[in-house]
Amino acid sequence: MNFKKYPIFLNLENKNILIVGGGNACLEKLVGLEFTGANLHVISIDFSEEVKTFLNKYPNIKVEKRAIKEEDLNHREIIFLATSDPDTNRNFRKIGKEKGIWVNSVDDPKNCDLYSSSTVSIGPVQFAISTDGKFAGVSSTLRKLFEEIIPEEDHELMETLFEMRRNLKEILPDNTERRKVLKEIVHNLNSKYFHRD
Repeated sequence: MNFKKYPIFLNLENKNILIVGGGNACLEKLVGLEFTGANLHVISIDFSEEVKTFLNKYPNIKVEKRAIKEEDLNHREIIFLATSDPDTNRNFRKIGKEKGIWVNSVDDPKNCDLYSSSTVSIGPVQFAISTDGKFAGVSSTLRKLFEEIIPEEDHELMETLFEMRRNLKEILPDNTERRKVLKEIVHNLNSKYFHRD
């Protein structure tokens, strides 16, 4: 039976995340984790210039240029195995599983505990797109499509709408009254801009 995945947004603030590898896959993970507040540790025998440039911006990310050891997996919430060596990824995926740690191995999607998604942020709204690690190009294309459909200037509008709703909850704590006002706003917008004789 082919089970469906359960999509979630993880709160990674102060969580210990290990990334093994220093190439394109590592960079992709770093960009995705950039503003999560996680404690990031990167271990790799070598680093690409792009990864070095990224890491130079964040001195708080712990970086070690060496091979991974079994004890490196201790006290981790999530591990991303992003090396170009399938044997290393496979071996440490097995060790991680034995230790009860969630592991994402970039070259072995069927044995991952979690998949990274392609995300689009529009103000306070975030879309996540995933193909279960089977077709990363599709996720990337859909993300670009969302970004083109919803222009950058609409992000501020979304923030404003959320702020208005928050303020309305304070002004009108009664849910029934608040719903009445929101319906009135929608009705007025509909009458003014969408009503056709």
